Amino acid sequence: MIVNVTARHFKMWPELNEAVVEAANKFTKYYDNITRTEIVLSEEYGKFVEFTTYADGHVFHGEDTAVDFDKSIHGASNKIVSQLRKLNEKQKNHHSKNISELL
Repeated sequence: MIVNVTARHFKMWPELNEAVVEAANKFTKYYDNITRTEIVLSEEYGKFVEFTTYADGHVFHGEDTAVDFDKSIHGASNKIVSQLRKLNEKQKNHHSKNISELL
């Protein structure tokens, strides 16, 4: 998975970069075929974090603004995780139908 991190309007410190990349790498736990994740961090109007994840032709978007970056990373990544879980469940339920249910 390719992870691109962009910091807008501030200089990002290494610990923040590691925390964001670690959060993005956990997405593969919920869906395997993730190709790319783009992360945008901003301090212009509070601590803003935006995740955009691309997987199998689907685009997932999650963003959050909080008092500090840890809370906004957690909130935005939870939004992506819920979307990935939903897609994973849809795909599992779609392929697991029994023939007797269709008749």
